[in-house]
Amino acid sequence: MKKIILHAIIFFFSFITILFGQDIELPRVMVVVDEKIDDQSTSAKKVVGKIEEALLERGFRLVDKAQFGEILARDLSLDLTNPAKAKALGKRFGAEIIITGGVQANFGGDIEVYGTKYADYTADGSVKIILTDVGEILAVSSADAKAKDQSKSRSASKSLEDLGKKLATDVVTKIDKKLKDMRDKPIVIQLALLGVNDASLLEEEKKLPTKIPMIQKLKVRYIEGDIAMLDLTVKGTIDDLRAQFTSLGEYKVVGFTGSRLDVSTDTKGVKKVSAYIPSELEILEFKVENIFPAQFNYYAFNPIGNMIIENTGKNDIKNVKVSVMVPKYMQLASEEVIPLLKAKEKKEIPVKATLDNTVLQDVKDNIAAQVLGKITFVVDGQEKSRSITKTTTIYSRNSVSWNRPDAIGAFITPNDEAVKNFSRFVIGNVKPDKTAYPDAPRNIMNAMAVWDAIRAFQINYVVDPWRVAEGDVLDDIQFPRETLANKAGDCDDSSVLLASCLENIGIRTFLIGTSDHVFIMFDTGVNAKNASRVSLNEREYIVKDNTVWIPLETTIIGKPFTQAWSMGAEGYYKTVDANGKLDMIDVRKSWEKFPPSNLASNVKTSEPPSAEKIASLLNEELINVITNYKEQVEARVAAYKVDGTEKSAQKASQLLANAGRFDEALEVIKKYSSATSTNNRANIYLLKGDSANAYNNYTAALKSDTKDGGINLNFGLLQFLGGNPAETVESFATAVKKFPSKEEAFTKLGIDNIVAEMGQTRAAEKTQAVDKGELKNLLSSALQDVNAKKDSKANGKAIRKGENKFIFGGRRGIDPTALGNIKDFLYWKEI
Repeated sequence: MKKIILHAIIFFFSFITILFGQDIELPRVMVVVDEKIDDQSTSAKKVVGKIEEALLERGFRLVDKAQFGEILARDLSLDLTNPAKAKALGKRFGAEIIITGGVQANFGGDIEVYGTKYADYTADGSVKIILTDVGEILAVSSADAKAKDQSKSRSASKSLEDLGKKLATDVVTKIDKKLKDMRDKPIVIQLALLGVNDASLLEEEKKLPTKIPMIQKLKVRYIEGDIAMLDLTVKGTIDDLRAQFTSLGEYKVVGFTGSRLDVSTDTKGVKKVSAYIPSELEILEFKVENIFPAQFNYYAFNPIGNMIIENTGKNDIKNVKVSVMVPKYMQLASEEVIPLLKAKEKKEIPVKATLDNTVLQDVKDNIAAQVLGKITFVVDGQEKSRSITKTTTIYSRNSVSWNRPDAIGAFITPNDEAVKNFSRFVIGNVKPDKTAYPDAPRNIMNAMAVWDAIRAFQINYVVDPWRVAEGDVLDDIQFPRETLANKAGDCDDSSVLLASCLENIGIRTFLIGTSDHVFIMFDTGVNAKNASRVSLNEREYIVKDNTVWIPLETTIIGKPFTQAWSMGAEGYYKTVDANGKLDMIDVRKSWEKFPPSNLASNVKTSEPPSAEKIASLLNEELINVITNYKEQVEARVAAYKVDGTEKSAQKASQLLANAGRFDEALEVIKKYSSATSTNNRANIYLLKGDSANAYNNYTAALKSDTKDGGINLNFGLLQFLGGNPAETVESFATAVKKFPSKEEAFTKLGIDNIVAEMGQTRAAEKTQAVDKGELKNLLSSALQDVNAKKDSKANGKAIRKGENKFIFGGRRGIDPTALGNIKDFLYWKEI
């Protein structure tokens, strides 16, 4: 692509005024920038004016704004992503370069200086410098500026003017540098050499660089009949090359386009042709992107490049086969059949490649490879073909470009045996002291165990700098088993390892990318309505998809979980507060495009740390977490008690109940008799294991408030604990019916995440006293048809099979071990 851009620039600017001491005419530029003040478009065009002033001073020619007054920058930015549209716009307005983008000035508030009030404005934005011939971005310029004035309008205007000056200086500098760099570099031109055979072609390869010194390099792509296609690397323009061939009597230029010469030979003993007779089908263009081995699954279903072919004949051609082959790195060519290509029709075909991952896993350094594109077709009963070869770079197996953030998913390999063995060893063999944190959500407990296992593994943090290769900003990421083997890695390596281990045990993860950093967050499984079970500090967690997530800073993978949690939350909210860039990479969604690749399966890993060592670290963590949580509860409850209202009393009571302090929780609301207090009192009795008082209070609450479906949900949970599936289903169905829609019911009752996971019970949950999977299935039955009460009993029986583990044991005898997961589902009524 760079070579195409290079050629386009030199071809475009063959007539230009003084640049770097040469008589050349500078290109014609069109500047269209969308300018806003406080989200409102402004016609003042301060930034555009400054950029145009700088361009004119430098000697560039400008497209008159009157010609494109109706064109908006935001519309242009969409059009210019398509090379054909960019070229059309350039031709329409006579622009060889278009500078487009958006800027905005935002009011930051009033500030007072020595008694005088000033309006503070901040302006920021960016513009792209686009070459219209190919629709490619040559450079991007970003800047910001601040200004203050007693007048808001003057302050806003001044901030945009200052921003415009910065952008103008940067834009002109970048265009100058780009033009100079590209004129100093060689370009590649296609040469169709007619009237040759294998022997004479060898002679031409030797003598052409001698006869035409501007040819620095020559490469034969293919020979078909008496026509050979070559790539020439030349110093100069295609006009210069055409003139050189014309000056030599033994060659005749018979065809000429912007990037190709067709030349007929006149060598004695070689068949001469008086004209170039093209094939019925021609390959006009073949582009192939550089290859990232870890994305081999992606390339099998997504384009690795594209080929543009044209039917130059007068007749339609059926069943055109397009194939792509990367020798050595593919076992078979990837093929696609075009059913019909009409006469004179051009068609762009995305090309895919099924790469051989067994070969790719040995690619540890960047290497050059040849990609063969070929079209095969039949004309008048005769099979014909055209082929073209392109050179591409295959990056090392650990390379990734952050231009595609989701591509990191290919490195997250939860089913790798090393990851699986490590994770399952931790969950199966590490025995923490659960009395230290008895009500810990399962995902938090398991995530802490995995963290401390990696911590005990003593992974050292090693900086892995980004690098630039052929326009790609590259980073190296280790596969999880490589990090386990090397015991070293940077932030993305440790994030990938941790995500792989957590996903292996069923914990959903996100990777969070900033401009120069990667860390992780995981789903606690706790519904947003129960966020207080995780922390009372809202800036210590993130709510996503209505569940609570904990961020972890993985650069300190050797430090305690609580410290990583604190740093992760601080880093996340610091970026959010500053309106910084955050790439939220859903690992499971990233796998839809970039499935796990595991190109390091031959790497041997070390034995995991002892279960005792991990448990020792984990027990310390549990004490720290619960101690911090208790301190938060004490402070918050004290504040609620000072407030003295029933609303505060309800909140204090819920906190105390979730902390296992049931008698204190009951004491706080004992003087209140509202439906809210009665429902919440019933919840406390249920958690305490007192089924009789729970039953009585739920019944009273249902009579006091007949419209709140949340009370029915709680009553269904009580029935579930009592081993009554039919009544459970009926209560759940009644709860949902009391809302305008099922969706509103799911959100209000906090069961939307349960519905999303319906029927996906994990093996680990089967060992819990309360089987969440069974509870979800009962809820599912209720939701299938909330009006079919008569079927509730049958549904319940169909679902609940086997031994009944949840017995009341009398009217006051709920098994305490059966209450752990109920907290996730309880509905706490609010004033």
